[in-house]
Amino acid sequence: MSKKHNWEDCRDAVDLLKKSEIERTLAKERIYKRLLQKIEAGEVQPQDLKKDGMTMMKRKWKTATAAAVALMLIGGALSTTSYAQGMIQSILARFQVGNMEIRQVDKERPAVESHESVDQEKAAESREVKLPAQPKLSLEEARTTIGINFPAPAWMADFAYVNTVIHGKSMVEVQYSQGEKSVNFLISQGGENGIETTGQVKTEVLAGKKVYYANGIVIWEDEDFTVEMYAQEDFDTATLEKIIKSFAVGKPLTQQQVDHAKANLDSVIQTERSRQAAPAAPARDERKQ
Repeated sequence: MSKKHNWEDCRDAVDLLKKSEIERTLAKERIYKRLLQKIEAGEVQPQDLKKDGMTMMKRKWKTATAAAVALMLIGGALSTTSYAQGMIQSILARFQVGNMEIRQVDKERPAVESHESVDQEKAAESREVKLPAQPKLSLEEARTTIGINFPAPAWMADFAYVNTVIHGKSMVEVQYSQGEKSVNFLISQGGENGIETTGQVKTEVLAGKKVYYANGIVIWEDEDFTVEMYAQEDFDTATLEKIIKSFAVGKPLTQQQVDHAKANLDSVIQTERSRQAAPAAPARDERKQ
């Protein structure tokens, strides 16, 4: 075999990998890892092996080249340096809850920060940004604004309703508080979301619904919506079951309300993003007199 690799010899492998439309990072990692495992274990073998050593050497070189090509293609999102830093994880289990995929992995992904992100964080820390208060929306107002009759708890023990914040076109955050304590619900429909955890994913059935516990988040599906509950303190099983059981949608929306929401939701979301991006006003003693 020539010392100079002829890429034409593995054109099929190159074309196949180039044409594959893989956007999810975890999928790319998994393909790379499984490919190398199969090569090392001898599971990737040509079907038409010949007895002459030259042919077999050439076939093996092609297989190794395919692995290298896979690495180069994946490298667009994850470089070989990232792999050397231990980016590859083993997925121990997967759980699907509505539009949420929970992945239990063997180790945490190392944080990788660029100089630019570090500089931005330092700049952000150097000035205090105080955002104006969120516009107050009742549950019904939020449902009308987003045009989706999402479910929400009708009973929250001693916690009082605070506000509903709209996040995009298919997600809302319903907020409750009791003094210093707070409980927030992220309620979404459609799309793809996911979280990773190195801990055990606990499950149990409450109020007829399968409930998942991961990373301190309680997750379940209700009326085709995915509900994520974030609480500063854990509720006992009886209280949590009562909260889940109380979830209900509101008064049905009219088609006119849905159409109106669709026509105006983009401007509502843009206004909210602009509000959050707006810098805080300088302190009184810093203003020019």
